[in-house]
Amino acid sequence: MGGQRTGGGNDDGDGRDGSIVWVDTLNDDDGCPGPGRRTSRTDAPRRFSILSWNILAQSLYESQYQRRRIQQVAPASPSQPRLPTSSSSSSSSYPHPHPWSKRHKRIVEVLSHANADVVCLQECEHNSFRYDLVPALSNLGYDGIAQEDDRPDAPTVLRESSKHRDPRHHIAATFWRRDAFEPVGESSARSRTLTTILRQRGRSDGGGGGGGGEEEEGGGGGNMRTRTTITPTVAVVNAHLEGHPRRFAERTHQLQHALADLAKRVRREDDDGGVRSSGTAAESIVDDLNALIVAGDFNCELQSSACSTYLRMGRLGRQAGLGGAHGEDSLVLPPSLLETTEATEVLHPIMEWGRALPEDAMADVEPHPFRRNGLTSAYPAWLGRDDPRSHFTFCSESNKRPVPGLDQIWFTSMTLERAGLRRMFVDDSGLWERYFYDDVEVEKRREDERRNVLATGLPSLECKYPSDHLPIGAIFKWRLDECRDYDGSGRDDSVPCTDVGEVRVLSVVDSEGNDVQKVMQNSKQRAQMQEHSLMNPREELDYLLNSCPYDSEAQRSDVKFVLSPIDPPLSLASSERPTPDQMMQLDARHVKKAQLLSTASLGVRPWLKNIWKANKQVGKWDRQRLVEKHL
Repeated sequence: MGGQRTGGGNDDGDGRDGSIVWVDTLNDDDGCPGPGRRTSRTDAPRRFSILSWNILAQSLYESQYQRRRIQQVAPASPSQPRLPTSSSSSSSSYPHPHPWSKRHKRIVEVLSHANADVVCLQECEHNSFRYDLVPALSNLGYDGIAQEDDRPDAPTVLRESSKHRDPRHHIAATFWRRDAFEPVGESSARSRTLTTILRQRGRSDGGGGGGGGEEEEGGGGGNMRTRTTITPTVAVVNAHLEGHPRRFAERTHQLQHALADLAKRVRREDDDGGVRSSGTAAESIVDDLNALIVAGDFNCELQSSACSTYLRMGRLGRQAGLGGAHGEDSLVLPPSLLETTEATEVLHPIMEWGRALPEDAMADVEPHPFRRNGLTSAYPAWLGRDDPRSHFTFCSESNKRPVPGLDQIWFTSMTLERAGLRRMFVDDSGLWERYFYDDVEVEKRREDERRNVLATGLPSLECKYPSDHLPIGAIFKWRLDECRDYDGSGRDDSVPCTDVGEVRVLSVVDSEGNDVQKVMQNSKQRAQMQEHSLMNPREELDYLLNSCPYDSEAQRSDVKFVLSPIDPPLSLASSERPTPDQMMQLDARHVKKAQLLSTASLGVRPWLKNIWKANKQVGKWDRQRLVEKHL
């Protein structure tokens, strides 16, 4: 079935003035109709697609019906038929629960028809992954890795990044088409996430190089660095977040830890061309990331949740400031910005499952390091918001309640562009094309499928839908920076040159919004201090005070005020409590210190922190000298 374009598709807010290209399958030939389906550059990186699906662990599936049997059959009359167990399902009039062999066959059929380049599965079981899913998907051209994957011939090394060591009841697994991607370094597993970095292979049709070619530095704008990349890399975070509805803090922390781990693996280069790594093992380091995708079962609604706000805005909480791609970050929001849309997203109570989330429970969630790259949901938040029955990803057979946006795909919109979305209900048997001869009839069939699922719930009785979740998927194309020749006219519409388009490199920032490349300057500061052979903490403090690139003379004066002694000064030799007058002077300095940090530019803020630290060391050094003097 070809792609169909529908109204709606603005990824942010409630705007629906864009368009969505709906597709049945996720291969590039299926349907992303219209101009631009194929890039004009034959040597540019190809499109790729991803599918995410919670396939429902067999043990959980069977336990649901075991509980129902206890609850419903025990008080039933003798004439009422009994719900079967797994072993007796084939001979009973009840089709549930389906044995794993039947569900596995149907799951593989769905994945084969979807034909995605990357597949993220949740709720796999260890044995079924190793002995069923791996062989079946390998025959379809996929390699894969999973949490707790102990295969000696696994395509990549698995590293446990968390303290979680207890066996998981079910695991996440990521597969990739081996002719489209190859793994880079290790895969990183945490309790609820699996992170894999994949490098896109060059075109095999002769249109591009397969080895990546020579990389050249290109011009970039803002915080985004660009370079020629024919085989870009994409990090895939496969997430199955905490399932308890009230544990929103655990879900956001699980995302935070996964993204922080990923940021540590990116190789940095200093200004002298030397390589600096924030990782601990050479095997875990990657050169650059060109895209990030976070996909999986989030166990919270896309429309309103802490996780959605965290990924989109980059941060949570009243002290978080502005995130996303909205300029430089601040420690505290200035009063002039309190009424902005962005501030409303962060400051107003975040609603999740109909409850306002407490502010204090989100205070310790660190901003994520990829917030400058425009993380955006592939499926717009307005889908199913007004009526969950119109678009949903989960509908349990037990309560028939559809949930929109429980399964999600997020992507870095600075480097990727959504080209297509998988429909809720597709024809993977060919019957619709065979018996329905126009789009109106096909859409009527889709509507019938939706109504049937709402009536029966998931998994379906005939095992057409073998899980209580529906698979979701998206097709992405790379955003390329055009290389332009400046003609001296001052206009920005210079003619594109014939060089290869450049794929942007993701910007990685620290908790305060500093680009990690700029953080290297702090290391050089320390190296310069060592070169000056500073003999004691006071010399270090003097060096920092003289070298700091203050924003203004007023700021320099305020720093000197914070460091100035009170009158009378506190005694270093006694432990007497400060007088009320001394406490007032100390409080004034503390207030000014906090004000300086909140208003300083990103370039000055690290200097101020080093100054405060050095001043503290001066106090310790003075006390030590006084003690030694009296010995």
